[in-house]
Amino acid sequence: MSDVVEFKSAFDAVRFALCYSSQQYGETMLAKRLRGESIGTGMGLVGLDGAGQAGEIRRHLWELPELHLSVIVARAAPHDLPCSCGAACCSGRTPNLEWQAAIGWLIRASAAYCSGFSHYRVRRAIIERLFGVKCDLVDIAHDCEAHVNTVSKQNAAVRKWIEGDKKTGEAGVEGLAWSVIERRFSELGLLQERTTA
Repeated sequence: MSDVVEFKSAFDAVRFALCYSSQQYGETMLAKRLRGESIGTGMGLVGLDGAGQAGEIRRHLWELPELHLSVIVARAAPHDLPCSCGAACCSGRTPNLEWQAAIGWLIRASAAYCSGFSHYRVRRAIIERLFGVKCDLVDIAHDCEAHVNTVSKQNAAVRKWIEGDKKTGEAGVEGLAWSVIERRFSELGLLQERTTA
């Protein structure tokens, strides 16, 4: 098996590690012999090699400050996971506790950026919206019984904190977190070398 699989980006490496299923089984020795040499078509490795690679990536994520870890997990982890419990009430999906924990950490931390009235449900909806949950600011205001202007101002403040300010070029915490982990993965040889034309 290949010693090192290079990813196109830090996001791809993190997504692989966060999506790696503990229920992926490697091939038996007989199956490998019968199959012969093959070239991988997916992203990352499978079986024990894949588990090791996912574990190495996760170890480097855990070395990050909690703020950086939370924004990376919130961006790259799936919001929910497949569920095969077979219960009649099951929708076939279960919430991803890792994604929910990252969102929860960011909700608590975002309180410092919301001046005046700071409603937990408003901050939760804003953070979830920033990380892919579909919702409208007017609906958030209505559901939380808050004024639309308050929700809009808090959305702008939290967005600036997470994503930065494009007008001034100020980086947000998400951009900083991705640059740190990308540099670390490049040093380890996990990322493909970029060629400029």
